[in-house]
Amino acid sequence: CKKPLIMSEIKRNRASTASGESKTELFARDSELREEERGTEVLPAADVTIYNAYNMGPAFGKKFPVPFIVFTISEIVLEKLANKVYTPEEASKWTREIADAINLKLGVFPRFKHVVNVMLYQQTGAGCFYGARAIWDPLSDDFGSYTYDGGSFVCITTVFGCYQY
Repeated sequence: CKKPLIMSEIKRNRASTASGESKTELFARDSELREEERGTEVLPAADVTIYNAYNMGPAFGKKFPVPFIVFTISEIVLEKLANKVYTPEEASKWTREIADAINLKLGVFPRFKHVVNVMLYQQTGAGCFYGARAIWDPLSDDFGSYTYDGGSFVCITTVFGCYQY
């Protein structure tokens, strides 16, 4: 791999060949110049330690707090749905109220985004399957879920917490 010549070296080479220097003398002089350049390199300070300043995940013990989330969900759901009977008109209002109350109560976790999902359906004897699918990091992301059975209806509330890298 040959180093490209800069303009000053090209002019010096032309001047030296015009003056009658041989190629071996020219090569010896160029290698001496390169040796001088090697000693002028700026080296990093030996006493400086460089740390990674960017966090690649939550600090130890600062994962999404699932027990707190489930406790908060259960408090809000029990408060909003106690002694209620299912009606289709009221059900959509209840889901909105529950989701908004959970969003306000959870507030802001540093570098976490949360998603609240509330599903409320009438209990008529048929089964219901609730599933969620996501791609996430199991070391930092998590979810909490709470199911409330109100007799005439069932409410499944889930909060997903995702760490922002």
